[in-house]
Amino acid sequence: MRYGDLVSVIVPLHNRAHLLRRSVGSLISQSYRNLEILLIDDCSTDDPAAVVAALDDPRVKLIRRERNGGASAARNTGIALAQGEMIAFHDSDDICVFDKIEKQVEALTALPEEYIGVYTVALFYGQAEEADYAGITSHLRPTPGSSPLSGDMYRRTVAGNAMNLPTMLLRRSAVEAAGGLDERLGNNNDWDLALRLTRLGKFHFIPEPLYLVPSPVRAAGNAGRISKSQKFHAKSFAFVTGKLRRGGERSPDLAKHYSTAGGLLLRERRPRFARRYLRAALGITPLHMRSLRLYAMSFLPGLYPALRRIRSRASSR
Repeated sequence: MRYGDLVSVIVPLHNRAHLLRRSVGSLISQSYRNLEILLIDDCSTDDPAAVVAALDDPRVKLIRRERNGGASAARNTGIALAQGEMIAFHDSDDICVFDKIEKQVEALTALPEEYIGVYTVALFYGQAEEADYAGITSHLRPTPGSSPLSGDMYRRTVAGNAMNLPTMLLRRSAVEAAGGLDERLGNNNDWDLALRLTRLGKFHFIPEPLYLVPSPVRAAGNAGRISKSQKFHAKSFAFVTGKLRRGGERSPDLAKHYSTAGGLLLRERRPRFARRYLRAALGITPLHMRSLRLYAMSFLPGLYPALRRIRSRASSR
């Protein structure tokens, strides 16, 4: 693998034609030019083809899936079609800084083979009109103060994922060896893939916000989206922690995740299922106070959601 090699950028797409000019435009404008930009249309009902035609760049290829399968399935379609030695992912509503890919390719090609990927900072920020400007918030991921950030990232990723999938540039061989994305997951698929990738090799961190994630200050209509759905979050979080357990993980980090899964399942009013995870958490860390409290509340299943609603109302005043 050499500097100048082809990079395949995979963009899953579903009813985002109105955002493509901005999002894909940030890829077309990259200082690193040897790209193929694979837009994987997951059965959109709008007209992405018209936008792609207007972009008028031969590097942009629109591939339409025959059946809607979700973002992970669309990304896997892109992986199967990718021709590049390096693979990047990009979300259809986000933006790349103009030299993101160049800096990542430069870093990855200079690293030894044991490094399978590089990643950068994601900047999450609110979009607003002037009247709403006071409500804007922003944050960085990984958060400042996180450690470690480079090298063997597996234990860090078990504790919690610091690497957003679209901030990564990966060796294609590593993506294929990891098996792509798990299409059974409606959420937490970044974390799941990162756990498998970090078992395979090391990562290098570029401490610059080269990937931008804009979102409305008032995100109307998000409740129905899988990425914002508490039900899918609870289900996928439980699924990933189950994978960790079956892989032999028995650390306090796993106990923490079991406790989190238990809390999520209580919010979904599934107390019996929650108790399974909370018992597993207490089996690793028997005196963990949050797990003990949640386990007790699981016998009064309406209590935990009610307490959360009270806290939420109090914090919004």
